Amino acid sequence: MAEVSLVPSIGPAGVVAGIVLTLLAGLLIEQLVHYISWRYQRATTGVAAIFAPIITSSPELAIFTVALLRGEVHIAWGSIVAQPFMASTVIYPAVILTALVAWLFGKRRYKIPHVHRIVAVPLLVFTIPLLPILFLHPEKYGLYGQLYGVLLLATYFLYAKFMLREEKIEKEAPSLWLRNPALQTVAALAAMVFGAEWMVSGIKELGATAGLDKLALSVILVPIATVIPESIVGLIFIAKGKDDEGISVIVGEKALYSTFYPGLAMALGVYTLEPAAAQALIIAIIVSMFEIVAIWFGYFGLTAPIGLTGYLYYVACYTLHAACPQISW
Repeated sequence: MAEVSLVPSIGPAGVVAGIVLTLLAGLLIEQLVHYISWRYQRATTGVAAIFAPIITSSPELAIFTVALLRGEVHIAWGSIVAQPFMASTVIYPAVILTALVAWLFGKRRYKIPHVHRIVAVPLLVFTIPLLPILFLHPEKYGLYGQLYGVLLLATYFLYAKFMLREEKIEKEAPSLWLRNPALQTVAALAAMVFGAEWMVSGIKELGATAGLDKLALSVILVPIATVIPESIVGLIFIAKGKDDEGISVIVGEKALYSTFYPGLAMALGVYTLEPAAAQALIIAIIVSMFEIVAIWFGYFGLTAPIGLTGYLYYVACYTLHAACPQISW
């Protein structure tokens, strides 16, 4: 079956074009965060934690919906499980790298992101809900799994209500490049979709041109195609030294994929607990627990080496067929 793409391939140049478009989308969304915060008098960190992840996760929502409509349950559930795993393994090193580069160019005061302890609370709250999923086998506890899914959905909406609390914003109205917020939102979405498509097709073309091994190419493709679009807004905030807002975006992304999306999948009865999914969740939980401790002391990203190790371990187990212990639930 022929591969379907939303945009025509432009060859290896798609890598550069994709990164540029994704960066542009992130800048547009960052402006929207400030504008919405001012327009509706809501906490900037709250808007960053709720609005930005919803926009940046729209491609994954599309994948989840299409897979669901086609009856591809494993793909639908896999697209959800992948996000907490990638957030806990690959995104943390990306945060540290961004902070270090920005510090070297004099854009930040600190080498490592400094955050307030309040950021650790939602990270803890949205790590714990992943634990029961490991034991709610659909073949045994289908009904309980569906009820738990409804509970997760309710939890996310309560979290959103808390984060979007009122806050007096007295500064002048932030400017929008496209002046109209609705138009800027649509433009950001379009730039993100086109950017992601061109990045994926560009990396494939580059690999074919250079004669790279397909397996090695997939290892490179997965982090770039997921980390850059998903975390671009948070990385832009961090590069500008706005650590609380930047980490709020990343934690908000984790909240979305630890409650809303798995809750929706479980409520609809479309989730599985195969070893690959279970192991990805376990790695995400372990890394997040360490990160909570780091954030409690005012830092973020100190667990980057642990997360990266977890990612390489998972890749070795499920793509290189290394001798790794198989988890049976």
